[in-house]
Amino acid sequence: MKLLHMEVPVVMKIYLSFFIVIVIINTSGGDTQASYWDENYSQPYFDNTTKRDITVAIGQTAILHCRVRNLGDRAVSWIRKRDLHIMTIGILTYTNDQRYQALHTEGSDEWSLRVTSAQPRDNGVFECQVSTEPKISQAYRLNVVVSKAKILGNEEMFIKSGNDINLTCTTSQISNPPSFIYWYKGGRVINYSQRGGINVSTDRTTKTSNLIISRATPSDSGNYTCAPSNSDADYVLVHVINNIDPAAMKHGNNSGSSLSISYSRYNYHYQQSTFFVWWKHCLVILALLNKSFSIR
Repeated sequence: MKLLHMEVPVVMKIYLSFFIVIVIINTSGGDTQASYWDENYSQPYFDNTTKRDITVAIGQTAILHCRVRNLGDRAVSWIRKRDLHIMTIGILTYTNDQRYQALHTEGSDEWSLRVTSAQPRDNGVFECQVSTEPKISQAYRLNVVVSKAKILGNEEMFIKSGNDINLTCTTSQISNPPSFIYWYKGGRVINYSQRGGINVSTDRTTKTSNLIISRATPSDSGNYTCAPSNSDADYVLVHVINNIDPAAMKHGNNSGSSLSISYSRYNYHYQQSTFFVWWKHCLVILALLNKSFSIR
């Protein structure tokens, strides 16, 4: 009985030792497994819902949005691909060009690159790069275009007095709609003219603007300019004429093209008649010279 009392603590010690060893093994194995899980299933990755092909007009601001999930303690950088120049790291900018700036709101997954007053030299590919091992990156293309408004039709129009001047202007080269589109006659804005009979309708969705001047008179002749907020302007020269050859109007179309044909024919006949008058004078002069020499 005394022997049994002496053996119990030894047995307990043995079991306790085994238990401690097992706990240590399981604990270290669990850390390894957790580390493996973190390393393989919680790595940073890109959210591909952001736009990666950005087009802006010269002078506009371009923003490249890069969204990274599970970033952790890694850093996000923007690299210019053509010369591998580091533009930003985190929220710090590493270029002397002050038009470039890193944008980030604390707690968000978005790390953006802003380019103010974009120029053609900014065209190219920029990479959003994450400092993992190995590094991961995603490419973004910036296109800076020269946007120009376009007034549909000919550069010169002839309108019969009493008819409407109808001009349509488009700005389809850029993705962002203009904030406004102003129409000018000469150097004066006519969107809010006191003339009366002027209607301007602008659709920002289709990026078009329509100018209608009702019952035009010769005083409405002039240079009309369409000037969107984010594009170069376009212009058209309008002539409002009182007397137009009715034969040119017999097609039932009072558009500028029919009147242009009439004007061209008139110009042709004028040049032709001028040529014959000049030639007649030459013949008279030759006849007089010939007569003079005959007398001698």
